[in-house]
Amino acid sequence: MEKINRIIRPHFLILFLLLAFSCNTDKDSTFQNTSKFKKEHPNFSSKLENRIKHIYKDKELFGDFIFAVVDENGLAYSFAINRDILNGKKSSLDNNSPIYIASSTKAFTGTLLKILEQKKLLDLNKSLNEYLPQLNYNDSIDTKKITIKSLLNHTHGTFSTSMTWKTAFLGYSGKNEELIHDLNADFLYDPSGKYRYSNVGPIIAGMVVESVTGKTWKSEMNDYIFSPLKMENTSTNVSDYSLKDIRPSLTVSKERQIIEKGFYKKDLTMHAAGGIISTINDLSKWLSANIREDHILLDKNSWSELHSSTTPQNKDYFSYYRNGYSLGWDIAEYQKEKILTRFGNLAGISFHMSFMPDKKNGIIAFSNDNRAYLLPHLMADYAYSLINGLAADSIFKSEKPKFDKSFDRENEISYPKDSQLLIQSNITDKILGTYQNSENWPIISIGKKDNYYTFRWGILDGKIYTKEEDGYFSNLGVLTRDFEIKNDSLLTGSLIYKKMKE
Repeated sequence: MEKINRIIRPHFLILFLLLAFSCNTDKDSTFQNTSKFKKEHPNFSSKLENRIKHIYKDKELFGDFIFAVVDENGLAYSFAINRDILNGKKSSLDNNSPIYIASSTKAFTGTLLKILEQKKLLDLNKSLNEYLPQLNYNDSIDTKKITIKSLLNHTHGTFSTSMTWKTAFLGYSGKNEELIHDLNADFLYDPSGKYRYSNVGPIIAGMVVESVTGKTWKSEMNDYIFSPLKMENTSTNVSDYSLKDIRPSLTVSKERQIIEKGFYKKDLTMHAAGGIISTINDLSKWLSANIREDHILLDKNSWSELHSSTTPQNKDYFSYYRNGYSLGWDIAEYQKEKILTRFGNLAGISFHMSFMPDKKNGIIAFSNDNRAYLLPHLMADYAYSLINGLAADSIFKSEKPKFDKSFDRENEISYPKDSQLLIQSNITDKILGTYQNSENWPIISIGKKDNYYTFRWGILDGKIYTKEEDGYFSNLGVLTRDFEIKNDSLLTGSLIYKKMKE
């Protein structure tokens, strides 16, 4: 045993030294880059941070706001604020805090499919029929005309309500077979080939990944993107984190009360269109790789298609004019500069990721107060204007009214009060039970807690409230759902559920 230890210990020592050297090198590189940025933009931090602090105080914001500037060398600047930090208290919010990036996941998925094409494991111009023949839309759609590229750039034309709701909110068995069944049985189709944004295409593309590689989208994301870029605190699974560490969604009322607080995703609802949790430090590695078009992931030609429009779109969002879509990025224009953006939202969470390829700089921003969902975009614009030497304060003044208007609109939303709770009684106990839908939607369960009732739909649950007219509703965090119960039938929207016998 002593001999084995003498042999092994030097190897452990070498490994430890290599890891320590690598970590120190990363830290030194980041320090040099942030120091360089500060020297080149000496007034940036004070101007940006004063703006954010003023908004926080003026709007009496809750939750977190975290912001980063990234260039071709990595993280150049970062700033985090919440009520604790603003009041000089200790906070766990920093560059290593896990944040949900929602639909920004689509840029990662597009990159993964491009990597697999470069490795000749698939061809984006080949058809869905070739890679996933079991998805046939009940033989009503010619899937030989749907390419893998069209799945990524939202021109495939298909949509399924049940598949979308299960993957985004409610959960399901976790098996592709169930989703394919839903797509075949419940779908809409637009054969025009026009850009129509949804989660459906990237999720199907994730199934294609599994079909051609034998490994899940989640596994391949780790092997081909997270690991090569050393994104060690990034995952496609909620269970890889302590739930208390993930920055939650916040729903805030005009009375300055937190109505709902939580993170409403499970492993089952982390998918190829919205299924990544990461950190500012890790995301800066990803965004920097895109800015410099790093050969670690792709060659120059592959990056070119990934960052160029593959289909037109014509849409204004906040201050950005979107004229195209690549394989995962919106191709847009801001202040006469080309900018690639990919945003994401869930309940109160708002995530911004963008970069200007010609200027070689980009922005990451996150907030989680539902009333301030435009704040990441407003502050990204201010940062770009400061960095690029534009009239930043004047531009900010012209854009802020859009933020104020959206904030006021969200702030005026009325939320249920405890007086509206459906209180337990012998009469209302008849609604208790489990309800099943014949079209394979997740089960609904109504139960008791304390003196009120609970509504559980798939993985979501919430309190039951009474409506002013007949019926009930439940706030499930990411959505509010109306329903009514007649005899042994529960009706919600167009869905009919039947009470299961005990």
